Amino acid sequence: MVRRERLRRAVGDEHVDISDLELIVLIACNVLTTVGLTGDIARHLQNPDNLNGDFLSGWHLVLYGGVTTVALWLGIGAVRHSLAFVWSAGATTVGFLLLAFGGVFDSVWHAQFGTEANVEALVSPPHLTVFAGLSFLLASPVVILWRRPARRLGWVASVVALVSVVTTVLVISLFTGYLSPLASGMSLSFGYVEPMVGESINDYDQVRGLGIVVWTSAVLAAAFTLVLVRFRPMPGLVALSVFLCGAPAILLTTPEVIRPLVIGYGVAGLVTEACLALAGKPTLGRLAASITGALLGMSLWLTTFLLLRSEDRLFWSTSMWTGSVVLSGLIGAAVAALVALPAPTGAAVVDSPVGPRPA
Repeated sequence: MVRRERLRRAVGDEHVDISDLELIVLIACNVLTTVGLTGDIARHLQNPDNLNGDFLSGWHLVLYGGVTTVALWLGIGAVRHSLAFVWSAGATTVGFLLLAFGGVFDSVWHAQFGTEANVEALVSPPHLTVFAGLSFLLASPVVILWRRPARRLGWVASVVALVSVVTTVLVISLFTGYLSPLASGMSLSFGYVEPMVGESINDYDQVRGLGIVVWTSAVLAAAFTLVLVRFRPMPGLVALSVFLCGAPAILLTTPEVIRPLVIGYGVAGLVTEACLALAGKPTLGRLAASITGALLGMSLWLTTFLLLRSEDRLFWSTSMWTGSVVLSGLIGAAVAALVALPAPTGAAVVDSPVGPRPA
Protein backbone atom coordinates (compact mmCIF):
# COMPACT_ATOMS: atom_id res chain seq x y z
CA MET A 1 0.00 0.00 0.00
CA VAL A 2 2.84 2.41 0.83
CA ARG A 3 4.52 1.74 -2.50
CA ARG A 4 1.27 2.26 -4.38
CA GLU A 5 0.72 5.57 -2.60
CA ARG A 6 4.24 6.74 -3.47
CA LEU A 7 3.68 5.74 -7.10
CA ARG A 8 0.34 7.55 -7.17
CA ARG A 9 1.95 10.72 -5.84
CA ALA A 10 4.80 10.46 -8.34
CA VAL A 11 2.67 10.04 -11.45
CA GLY A 12 -0.33 12.07 -10.31
CA ASP A 13 -3.99 11.20 -10.11
CA GLU A 14 -4.97 12.34 -13.59
CA HIS A 15 -3.97 11.21 -17.05
CA VAL A 16 -2.12 13.76 -19.13
CA ASP A 17 -3.95 14.86 -22.28
CA ILE A 18 -1.47 14.03 -25.03
CA SER A 19 -1.89 16.50 -27.89
CA ASP A 20 -2.24 15.78 -31.61
CA LEU A 21 1.21 17.33 -32.20
CA GLU A 22 2.79 15.00 -29.64
CA LEU A 23 1.06 12.06 -31.29
CA ILE A 24 2.41 13.07 -34.72
CA VAL A 25 5.93 13.12 -33.27
CA LEU A 26 5.33 9.68 -31.74
CA ILE A 27 4.15 8.37 -35.10
CA ALA A 28 7.38 9.63 -36.71
CA CYS A 29 9.43 7.86 -34.01
CA ASN A 30 7.42 4.68 -34.51
CA VAL A 31 7.86 4.74 -38.29
CA LEU A 32 11.64 5.16 -37.94
CA THR A 33 11.77 2.20 -35.56
CA THR A 34 9.60 0.12 -37.91
CA VAL A 35 11.80 0.89 -40.92
CA GLY A 36 14.88 -0.19 -38.99
CA LEU A 37 13.33 -3.45 -37.86
CA THR A 38 11.86 -4.19 -41.30
CA GLY A 39 15.24 -3.65 -42.93
CA ASP A 40 16.95 -5.90 -40.41
CA ILE A 41 14.43 -8.74 -40.82
CA ALA A 42 14.65 -8.41 -44.63
CA ARG A 43 18.44 -8.72 -44.30
CA HIS A 44 18.04 -11.94 -42.30
CA LEU A 45 15.70 -13.34 -44.96
CA GLN A 46 17.45 -12.19 -48.13
CA ASN A 47 21.15 -12.27 -47.14
CA PRO A 48 21.51 -15.28 -44.84
CA ASP A 49 25.21 -15.65 -45.72
CA ASN A 50 26.16 -12.10 -44.68
CA LEU A 51 24.82 -11.60 -41.17
CA ASN A 52 27.86 -11.45 -38.92
CA GLY A 53 29.79 -8.53 -37.47
CA ASP A 54 27.26 -5.74 -37.93
CA PHE A 55 25.30 -5.68 -34.67
CA LEU A 56 26.13 -1.99 -34.24
CA SER A 57 25.82 -0.96 -37.87
CA GLY A 58 23.38 -0.85 -40.77
CA TRP A 59 19.73 -1.51 -40.07
CA HIS A 60 20.43 -2.20 -36.40
CA LEU A 61 21.49 1.42 -35.97
CA VAL A 62 18.30 2.64 -37.65
CA LEU A 63 16.28 0.43 -35.28
CA TYR A 64 18.17 1.60 -32.20
CA GLY A 65 17.94 5.19 -33.41
CA GLY A 66 14.16 4.83 -33.57
CA VAL A 67 14.04 3.34 -30.07
CA THR A 68 16.18 6.23 -28.83
CA THR A 69 13.76 8.78 -30.30
CA VAL A 70 10.91 7.06 -28.45
CA ALA A 71 12.92 7.35 -25.22
CA LEU A 72 13.44 11.06 -25.93
CA TRP A 73 9.71 11.48 -26.63
CA LEU A 74 8.86 9.93 -23.28
CA GLY A 75 11.56 11.91 -21.49
CA ILE A 76 10.58 15.28 -22.96
CA GLY A 77 6.93 14.54 -22.22
CA ALA A 78 7.80 13.75 -18.60
CA VAL A 79 9.75 17.01 -18.27
CA ARG A 80 6.91 19.05 -19.77
CA HIS A 81 4.00 17.35 -18.03
CA SER A 82 5.50 15.44 -15.05
CA LEU A 83 5.94 11.68 -14.71
CA ALA A 84 2.22 11.30 -15.27
CA PHE A 85 3.03 11.58 -18.99
CA VAL A 86 4.93 8.27 -18.91
CA TRP A 87 2.01 6.69 -17.09
CA SER A 88 -0.52 8.13 -19.56
CA ALA A 89 1.49 6.79 -22.49
CA GLY A 90 1.63 3.39 -20.81
CA ALA A 91 1.54 1.27 -23.97
CA THR A 92 4.38 3.36 -25.44
CA THR A 93 6.41 2.91 -22.26
CA VAL A 94 5.87 -0.87 -22.23
CA GLY A 95 6.84 -1.02 -25.92
CA PHE A 96 10.03 0.95 -25.33
CA LEU A 97 11.07 -1.22 -22.38
CA LEU A 98 10.46 -4.42 -24.34
CA LEU A 99 12.42 -3.09 -27.32
CA ALA A 100 15.32 -2.04 -25.10
CA PHE A 101 15.38 -5.42 -23.40
CA GLY A 102 14.98 -7.18 -26.75
CA GLY A 103 18.07 -5.43 -28.13
CA VAL A 104 20.22 -6.67 -25.25
CA PHE A 105 18.60 -10.11 -25.44
CA ASP A 106 19.33 -10.28 -29.18
CA SER A 107 23.01 -9.45 -28.63
CA VAL A 108 23.41 -12.14 -25.97
CA TRP A 109 21.51 -14.66 -28.11
CA HIS A 110 23.71 -14.03 -31.15
CA ALA A 111 26.84 -14.44 -29.05
CA GLN A 112 25.58 -17.73 -27.62
CA PHE A 113 23.73 -19.33 -30.54
CA GLY A 114 24.80 -17.46 -33.66
CA THR A 115 22.74 -15.33 -36.05
CA GLU A 116 19.40 -16.56 -37.37
CA ALA A 117 18.71 -16.85 -41.09
CA ASN A 118 15.55 -17.20 -43.17
CA VAL A 119 12.36 -18.27 -41.36
CA GLU A 120 14.14 -18.89 -38.05
CA ALA A 121 14.71 -15.13 -37.84
CA LEU A 122 10.93 -14.70 -37.55
CA VAL A 123 10.56 -16.98 -34.54
CA SER A 124 13.76 -16.58 -32.50
CA PRO A 125 12.92 -15.56 -28.89
CA PRO A 126 14.82 -12.23 -28.96
CA HIS A 127 13.19 -11.22 -32.24
CA LEU A 128 9.76 -12.12 -30.86
CA THR A 129 10.51 -9.95 -27.82
CA VAL A 130 11.29 -7.09 -30.17
CA PHE A 131 8.09 -7.89 -32.11
CA ALA A 132 6.05 -7.66 -28.90
CA GLY A 133 7.67 -4.35 -28.00
CA LEU A 134 7.10 -2.90 -31.45
CA SER A 135 3.47 -4.05 -31.39
CA PHE A 136 2.90 -2.18 -28.13
CA LEU A 137 4.68 0.85 -29.53
CA LEU A 138 2.79 0.98 -32.83
CA ALA A 139 -0.60 0.40 -31.22
CA SER A 140 -0.02 3.01 -28.51
CA PRO A 141 -1.33 6.04 -30.49
CA VAL A 142 -4.72 4.31 -30.83
CA VAL A 143 -4.65 3.48 -27.10
CA ILE A 144 -4.02 7.16 -26.34
CA LEU A 145 -6.79 8.29 -28.70
CA TRP A 146 -9.14 5.75 -27.13
CA ARG A 147 -9.38 7.89 -23.99
CA ARG A 148 -10.96 10.66 -26.01
CA PRO A 149 -14.75 10.69 -26.47
CA ALA A 150 -16.05 8.59 -29.37
CA ARG A 151 -16.35 11.11 -32.16
CA ARG A 152 -15.46 12.06 -35.70
CA LEU A 153 -11.72 12.47 -35.98
CA GLY A 154 -10.08 15.49 -37.58
CA TRP A 155 -7.36 15.10 -40.18
CA VAL A 156 -4.46 14.90 -37.72
CA ALA A 157 -6.13 12.39 -35.38
CA SER A 158 -7.35 10.35 -38.38
CA VAL A 159 -3.83 10.10 -39.78
CA VAL A 160 -2.44 9.18 -36.35
CA ALA A 161 -5.02 6.43 -35.80
CA LEU A 162 -4.73 4.90 -39.26
CA VAL A 163 -0.93 5.10 -39.49
CA SER A 164 -0.91 3.27 -36.16
CA VAL A 165 -3.20 0.57 -37.58
CA VAL A 166 -1.34 0.22 -40.89
CA THR A 167 2.12 -0.04 -39.32
CA THR A 168 0.85 -2.56 -36.78
CA VAL A 169 -0.68 -4.70 -39.54
CA LEU A 170 2.51 -4.49 -41.61
CA VAL A 171 4.70 -5.56 -38.70
CA ILE A 172 2.33 -8.46 -37.94
CA SER A 173 2.53 -9.42 -41.63
CA LEU A 174 6.32 -9.19 -41.48
CA PHE A 175 6.70 -11.42 -38.44
CA THR A 176 4.15 -13.91 -39.73
CA GLY A 177 5.56 -13.96 -43.24
CA TYR A 178 5.04 -17.72 -43.35
CA LEU A 179 1.27 -16.93 -43.31
CA SER A 180 1.30 -13.64 -45.21
CA PRO A 181 0.35 -13.26 -48.88
CA LEU A 182 2.86 -10.39 -49.07
CA ALA A 183 5.66 -12.98 -49.21
CA SER A 184 4.49 -14.24 -52.62
CA GLY A 185 7.44 -14.37 -55.00
CA MET A 186 9.96 -14.21 -52.14
CA SER A 187 12.22 -16.98 -50.82
CA LEU A 188 11.67 -17.64 -47.11
CA SER A 189 13.41 -21.01 -47.33
CA PHE A 190 16.52 -21.98 -49.24
CA GLY A 191 15.75 -22.73 -52.90
CA TYR A 192 11.98 -22.26 -52.62
CA VAL A 193 9.97 -19.33 -53.99
CA GLU A 194 6.65 -18.67 -52.27
CA PRO A 195 3.71 -19.04 -54.72
CA MET A 196 0.73 -16.69 -54.74
CA VAL A 197 -2.32 -18.15 -53.04
CA GLY A 198 -4.15 -20.04 -55.80
CA GLU A 199 -1.15 -20.58 -58.07
CA SER A 200 0.01 -23.99 -56.84
CA ILE A 201 -2.06 -27.20 -56.72
CA ASN A 202 0.47 -28.92 -54.50
CA ASP A 203 -1.42 -30.24 -51.46
CA TYR A 204 0.89 -28.48 -49.01
CA ASP A 205 0.59 -25.16 -50.87
CA GLN A 206 -3.20 -25.40 -50.96
CA VAL A 207 -3.46 -26.08 -47.23
CA ARG A 208 -1.00 -23.29 -46.49
CA GLY A 209 -2.91 -21.02 -48.86
CA LEU A 210 -6.09 -21.59 -46.85
CA GLY A 211 -4.16 -20.66 -43.71
CA ILE A 212 -3.00 -17.46 -45.40
CA VAL A 213 -6.57 -16.58 -46.41
CA VAL A 214 -7.82 -17.11 -42.86
CA TRP A 215 -4.95 -15.29 -41.14
CA THR A 216 -4.96 -12.27 -43.47
CA SER A 217 -8.74 -11.82 -43.20
CA ALA A 218 -8.62 -12.12 -39.40
CA VAL A 219 -5.80 -9.59 -38.97
CA LEU A 220 -7.37 -6.99 -41.27
CA ALA A 221 -10.85 -7.39 -39.78
CA ALA A 222 -9.55 -7.11 -36.21
CA ALA A 223 -7.32 -4.10 -36.86
CA PHE A 224 -9.81 -1.95 -38.75
CA THR A 225 -12.87 -2.94 -36.72
CA LEU A 226 -11.07 -1.79 -33.57
CA VAL A 227 -10.84 1.75 -34.95
CA LEU A 228 -14.08 1.98 -36.90
CA VAL A 229 -16.36 0.98 -34.01
CA ARG A 230 -14.85 3.79 -31.95
CA PHE A 231 -13.93 6.58 -34.37
CA ARG A 232 -14.99 8.01 -37.74
CA PRO A 233 -11.84 8.98 -39.70
CA MET A 234 -11.90 11.59 -42.43
CA PRO A 235 -13.27 10.39 -45.81
CA GLY A 236 -10.93 8.43 -48.02
CA LEU A 237 -8.34 7.61 -45.38
CA VAL A 238 -9.74 4.17 -44.55
CA ALA A 239 -9.58 3.10 -48.21
CA LEU A 240 -6.02 4.38 -48.47
CA SER A 241 -5.03 2.63 -45.23
CA VAL A 242 -6.31 -0.80 -46.28
CA PHE A 243 -4.49 -0.40 -49.60
CA LEU A 244 -1.24 0.52 -47.80
CA CYS A 245 -1.42 -2.73 -45.84
CA GLY A 246 -0.64 -4.52 -49.12
CA ALA A 247 1.13 -1.92 -51.25
CA PRO A 248 4.64 -2.37 -49.74
CA ALA A 249 4.77 -5.85 -51.31
CA ILE A 250 5.43 -4.11 -54.64
CA LEU A 251 8.82 -3.06 -53.23
CA LEU A 252 9.64 -6.44 -51.69
CA THR A 253 9.03 -8.81 -54.58
CA THR A 254 8.45 -8.85 -58.34
CA PRO A 255 5.66 -6.35 -59.17
CA GLU A 256 4.20 -8.56 -61.88
CA VAL A 257 3.85 -11.43 -59.42
CA ILE A 258 2.23 -9.49 -56.61
CA ARG A 259 0.08 -7.01 -58.61
CA PRO A 260 -3.22 -8.97 -58.37
CA LEU A 261 -2.93 -9.07 -54.57
CA VAL A 262 -2.09 -5.37 -54.27
CA ILE A 263 -5.08 -4.48 -56.45
CA GLY A 264 -7.13 -6.75 -54.19
CA TYR A 265 -6.09 -4.67 -51.19
CA GLY A 266 -7.10 -1.53 -53.09
CA VAL A 267 -10.57 -2.88 -53.86
CA ALA A 268 -10.96 -4.08 -50.26
CA GLY A 269 -10.13 -0.56 -49.10
CA LEU A 270 -12.82 0.97 -51.31
CA VAL A 271 -15.37 -1.59 -50.09
CA THR A 272 -14.51 -0.86 -46.45
CA GLU A 273 -14.80 2.89 -47.05
CA ALA A 274 -18.19 2.40 -48.69
CA CYS A 275 -19.43 0.31 -45.76
CA LEU A 276 -18.39 3.04 -43.33
CA ALA A 277 -20.10 5.70 -45.43
CA LEU A 278 -23.34 3.71 -45.63
CA ALA A 279 -23.51 2.20 -42.14
CA GLY A 280 -21.48 4.55 -39.95
CA LYS A 281 -23.74 6.40 -37.48
CA PRO A 282 -21.11 7.90 -37.33
CA THR A 283 -19.14 4.83 -36.19
CA LEU A 284 -19.93 1.20 -36.98
CA GLY A 285 -22.28 -0.73 -34.71
CA ARG A 286 -21.84 -4.44 -34.05
CA LEU A 287 -23.86 -5.72 -37.02
CA ALA A 288 -22.37 -3.19 -39.43
CA ALA A 289 -18.86 -4.05 -38.19
CA SER A 290 -19.48 -7.76 -38.78
CA ILE A 291 -20.76 -7.12 -42.32
CA THR A 292 -17.82 -4.82 -43.05
CA GLY A 293 -15.34 -7.43 -41.78
CA ALA A 294 -16.91 -10.04 -44.04
CA LEU A 295 -16.87 -7.82 -47.14
CA LEU A 296 -13.30 -6.67 -46.47
CA GLY A 297 -11.90 -10.19 -46.64
CA MET A 298 -14.18 -11.36 -49.43
CA SER A 299 -13.44 -8.40 -51.71
CA LEU A 300 -9.69 -8.81 -51.17
CA TRP A 301 -9.60 -12.46 -52.14
CA LEU A 302 -12.31 -12.39 -54.81
CA THR A 303 -10.46 -9.61 -56.64
CA THR A 304 -7.12 -11.39 -56.28
CA PHE A 305 -8.44 -14.72 -57.58
CA LEU A 306 -10.29 -13.13 -60.51
CA LEU A 307 -7.17 -11.25 -61.59
CA LEU A 308 -5.05 -14.40 -61.28
CA ARG A 309 -7.64 -16.18 -63.41
CA SER A 310 -7.51 -13.46 -66.07
CA GLU A 311 -3.72 -13.93 -66.21
CA ASP A 312 -4.03 -17.75 -66.44
CA ARG A 313 -2.28 -18.09 -63.07
CA LEU A 314 -5.18 -19.49 -61.02
CA PHE A 315 -4.81 -23.27 -60.79
CA TRP A 316 -7.08 -23.95 -57.83
CA SER A 317 -10.39 -25.63 -58.62
CA THR A 318 -13.56 -23.56 -58.67
CA SER A 319 -14.67 -25.12 -55.38
CA MET A 320 -11.31 -24.32 -53.80
CA TRP A 321 -11.04 -20.64 -54.68
CA THR A 322 -14.73 -19.76 -54.31
CA GLY A 323 -14.77 -21.61 -50.99
CA SER A 324 -11.73 -19.59 -49.90
CA VAL A 325 -13.61 -16.38 -50.66
CA VAL A 326 -16.58 -17.53 -48.57
CA LEU A 327 -14.24 -18.68 -45.79
CA SER A 328 -12.55 -15.27 -45.70
CA GLY A 329 -15.97 -13.65 -45.31
CA LEU A 330 -16.96 -15.95 -42.46
CA ILE A 331 -13.69 -15.35 -40.64
CA GLY A 332 -13.87 -11.59 -41.18
CA ALA A 333 -17.46 -11.46 -39.89
CA ALA A 334 -16.69 -13.54 -36.81
CA VAL A 335 -13.55 -11.64 -35.85
CA ALA A 336 -15.18 -8.25 -36.40
CA ALA A 337 -18.18 -9.27 -34.32
CA LEU A 338 -15.92 -10.31 -31.45
CA VAL A 339 -13.85 -7.13 -31.60
CA ALA A 340 -17.02 -5.01 -31.73
CA LEU A 341 -18.62 -6.61 -28.65
CA PRO A 342 -17.78 -3.71 -26.30
CA ALA A 343 -18.80 -1.13 -28.91
CA PRO A 344 -21.99 0.92 -28.63
CA THR A 345 -24.64 0.22 -31.25
CA GLY A 346 -25.02 2.77 -34.01
CA ALA A 347 -28.19 4.13 -32.42
CA ALA A 348 -26.36 4.78 -29.15
CA VAL A 349 -24.11 7.41 -30.67
CA VAL A 350 -25.43 10.65 -32.09
CA ASP A 351 -23.76 13.66 -33.65
CA SER A 352 -23.38 16.90 -31.78
CA PRO A 353 -21.63 20.15 -32.78
CA VAL A 354 -18.41 18.81 -31.25
CA GLY A 355 -18.91 15.19 -32.28
CA PRO A 356 -21.01 12.17 -31.32
CA ARG A 357 -22.08 11.67 -27.73
CA PRO A 358 -24.01 8.89 -25.97
CA ALA A 359 -27.73 9.13 -26.70
